[in-house]
Amino acid sequence: MGASQHGFLNNAQRAKADEFYTTYEAIDAELKHYRADLRDRHVICPCNDRPGKSMFVQWILDHMGEYGMASLTCTSYEAGRDTLFDDGTQARRWHVGNDGRTGAYATEDLTAVPLDGDGSFDGPEVETLLEPGTLVLTNPPFSLATRFMRMIGRHPDVDYLIVANQNLITSNDTLPLVMAGRCVAGLTCHTGGMFFHMPDSYPRTGTGIRADGAINVPAITWLTGLKTAWADKTWTPTGRTYEGHEDEYPKYDTIDAIEVSSIRMIPDDHTGLMGVPISLFQRWRPDGEFELVGILSGGTGGYDKASPMIGGRQKYNRLLIRRRAGR
Repeated sequence: MGASQHGFLNNAQRAKADEFYTTYEAIDAELKHYRADLRDRHVICPCNDRPGKSMFVQWILDHMGEYGMASLTCTSYEAGRDTLFDDGTQARRWHVGNDGRTGAYATEDLTAVPLDGDGSFDGPEVETLLEPGTLVLTNPPFSLATRFMRMIGRHPDVDYLIVANQNLITSNDTLPLVMAGRCVAGLTCHTGGMFFHMPDSYPRTGTGIRADGAINVPAITWLTGLKTAWADKTWTPTGRTYEGHEDEYPKYDTIDAIEVSSIRMIPDDHTGLMGVPISLFQRWRPDGEFELVGILSGGTGGYDKASPMIGGRQKYNRLLIRRRAGR
């Protein structure tokens, strides 16, 4: 993926240009695996998920009867700028409960209530919707993703399934959830990127542009605390060995661990610490082949164990793992 696509996420974080809207097909490809998790759930879409605009809301309305969801509550954000979703109206909360029908629901079935505040996902009027047992489905603003995960961390009895940049897992607000088994990758892998719709005012550059104007954004993943997502996280031995090939696995300057530059190179015979690419997260599960010890980033303490330095040169951020005994 070209540097121009990577720039969209960087620009979002710097300029808070957060209007990356998940497509219906991407939502359908992921959520269809969670039928059992959705049954009898009160679903919350708290990130400017306006009916008629948000594909999360549309998908839930289409499947509420079929999947047996208990209700849907979604909210809008009163943006201070011209956005794709901003129609100049006051921030609102919409709600519809399951009335027993087996077919689809329509936006007209939603009842709207104006909000006093701006509708921020962690504002008091919205965060109070996160009651124990609810399920949050949304695409948080990329520039506010760490703040969103901080909110999730405040609600251990709330489940979530969200779209985010893969590097979010190394943030101070997300990594504790990963270490506690409350955050794994979803069931549809987007190593080649995910397509998003954006406002017409956003530049369209690069090669990953569809005929409908959607643009491919790299390093995107689904993150969730639902155990259903653990099912496909199996590890296949690589056939690589550390013994006899030590020169292919240099040691870090800062910690007694070896550098593994590709997950295809993870040796089957090494039981010590290994620094591996973040992409391993797509295959990692809390009770799986590898124990996640922390990360190698800046060596700031806590779960950030050391800086990934080799020969005085900084490497990319790494997950720090070791093989579980007997695996």
